[in-house]
Amino acid sequence: MSRLAWVAAVALALAGCAAPPRAPEGVTRPDPSVLNQWSASGRMAIAAGTDGGSGSFDWVQDGTTSRLDLRGPLGAGAVRLVVTPGTFSLADGSGRVLDADAARADLQARLGAELPWEHLRFWLLGVPAPGVEATVLDQDAAPWRRIEQAGWRLAYDSFDVVGGLNLPRRLMAERGAVRVRVIVDTWSPGIGAHRSEEPR
Repeated sequence: MSRLAWVAAVALALAGCAAPPRAPEGVTRPDPSVLNQWSASGRMAIAAGTDGGSGSFDWVQDGTTSRLDLRGPLGAGAVRLVVTPGTFSLADGSGRVLDADAARADLQARLGAELPWEHLRFWLLGVPAPGVEATVLDQDAAPWRRIEQAGWRLAYDSFDVVGGLNLPRRLMAERGAVRVRVIVDTWSPGIGAHRSEEPR
């Protein structure tokens, strides 16, 4: 995908999603050690050099287990990732299941980039991943928050208050030529759905 096509794709993804005002002061920023069950759904666009694509996602966090469904061109169809601190697996719509390095290689081939999936569950909440040095900067204008960690730069354009928590609505993550734009349409903090159906 050319840079112009990437910009056009992101513009389409953002259509109708005007940034809401910054979340009111005094609301609580999520603590992943407490908020360990939640779900989120939205859209994601990835550009890696001249390649890229966009699609939708559903993320369910249940303790330390992350279940992520990717659909559309982004996942070259539909795939489900299951990530725990010690495992990484991928299943596609045909029923094929890959684990560990094979799963990572397959997903990188589909997306055109290797993403830090173990960190993403924390970044999606707007906080740095634990155990890895990070720089966090809150600002008085958009992007409201910046995080630099593991070679990635994250910028948070807008937040929503959901259940008394200040949760990101739009963020951009960049590392080198890789850019990831995430828009969260729906947050359900404190809800971990146990779904067993195959990705469609």
